[in-house]
Amino acid sequence: IAHQVEVLSLVRRLTEERGIGVVVVLHDVNMAARFCDEILALHSGALIARGTPEEVLTPDELKAIYGIRMGVVRHPDWGHPMSYVR
Repeated sequence: IAHQVEVLSLVRRLTEERGIGVVVVLHDVNMAARFCDEILALHSGALIARGTPEEVLTPDELKAIYGIRMGVVRHPDWGHPMSYVR
């Protein structure tokens, strides 16, 4: 996890400094919520959700994505949404 945070922090900093866009593939929605401006969720190759972390990390959207009931809380330090299995 430490390496993920280190690499994603570097990528985020470079995008801001250089004004470029970057596409990353993550299977950890909480990391995506922390580091990404926009999230696209695919299932069997089809786009099933797209939006900001606040738009995608909702109980209804997460159930559609993962097929299981999930909850969402705000990260106490950063303020972005975080998901958990209910």
